[in-house]
Amino acid sequence: MVIVNSKDFVEVKLMSLIADYDRETLINLYQPFLGYSAVSVYFTLWCEADNQKITSLTTHGQITRKMGITTGDFIESRKRLEAVGLLKTHVSIQDDELKYYIYEIYAPKTPKAFFDDALLFGLLIKFLGETEANKLKTLYHFDNSDELGKDISASFVEVFSPNFDDPAFIKALEGNPSLGRNSGNIVSEFSYESFFNQLKQISQIREDAFSKKEMKEIERLATLNGVNEIVAANTVNQIFDASAGKGKHIDFAKLSRLFQEDGGMRYAKPQAQEEKPNLNSGSTDLAQKIKIMETVSPKRFLSILQNGTKPALVDLRLVDDISKNFHLPNCVINALIDYTLSMNDNVLSRSYCEKVAASLAREGVKTTIDAMTYLKNAGRKSTKGSKKNKYQKGAEEVVTSLPEEENKEEISWDEILDDPDEGDPNGKA
Repeated sequence: MVIVNSKDFVEVKLMSLIADYDRETLINLYQPFLGYSAVSVYFTLWCEADNQKITSLTTHGQITRKMGITTGDFIESRKRLEAVGLLKTHVSIQDDELKYYIYEIYAPKTPKAFFDDALLFGLLIKFLGETEANKLKTLYHFDNSDELGKDISASFVEVFSPNFDDPAFIKALEGNPSLGRNSGNIVSEFSYESFFNQLKQISQIREDAFSKKEMKEIERLATLNGVNEIVAANTVNQIFDASAGKGKHIDFAKLSRLFQEDGGMRYAKPQAQEEKPNLNSGSTDLAQKIKIMETVSPKRFLSILQNGTKPALVDLRLVDDISKNFHLPNCVINALIDYTLSMNDNVLSRSYCEKVAASLAREGVKTTIDAMTYLKNAGRKSTKGSKKNKYQKGAEEVVTSLPEEENKEEISWDEILDDPDEGDPNGKA
């Protein structure tokens, strides 16, 4: 994982011709599921591409200050744009202190291509409802049903009589390609296609046997427990009740329990402790911890914190309830688990977890960094004038446990969160 710092350089490249009407497409069709923040980041980077034709490179800090958002909000918006093919991100690490980001901006799909794309149109239906989504579709419908008479338009050959052996046409074929209209590809984390392909190989269950709500719950439980599409399909096949009506084929309590009990996960021996990051030894291990939070399931994260042992079912049920009731992303749930264990003597208390989860939900926290920022600041407030809590001390010892010279060269957790260029200590840009 690469941690974004406010001083990191940014270069923006347009990879496609983008027209004025694309703004309308982004607002009408993409914004309902991307959110206004992601669309604003897209427009800002688009503008930066033009600005950089006449000015020097900018930094992440300049962009977030211009937009009035946190670094965490920017990263979350960037990921959303990447997910739907509007943005690609490349990073070059020159040394420990300098990173160089290149953002490639792609045009949104044309309205026809958008509505032909099951993933994008499906998202629009999910967020707006089928009625509203189809209303938008009619805005881009051209009625060609009227009888217009015989087409007597002149052809190219009729008017220009081209000789295709002419050197001019040969030169045209040899020319370098110009910038056209390019759209990025969409990469899905949980592939419904892989899930159904596996299901077809082992059963007679059809795709239309599942409702959209059922599929979203299967996806949620699978990603929560680190289960891939093949294991998910095999498990769903075991408990599928063909006699039940649509929307009732699956006992989700049983499915959740099966995912929690096994899910194809392999656990290390208790003595294997090398995977557990150490918060007290500098920014490198902290970056590793953040990477783990962002890339593994809560079930796997619990296992790592327990030196590779299998998590208790009571803890997994608690994690499932938090995901279902508070709608927190898995990376935020991981930060919540880490915070609760640090504050509560390594006990995952249900009441404490749910209280903190409710606070994170009210704040609308969606990213790992924003979750850790909020929880660290909450820890500071709760210990004002008293002994520092374990979580706050852990974060501060990243700085205090290092020699003075190393502090200057490495970016600590406090420096990442409370960088003077990033705004006030509460994480506001």
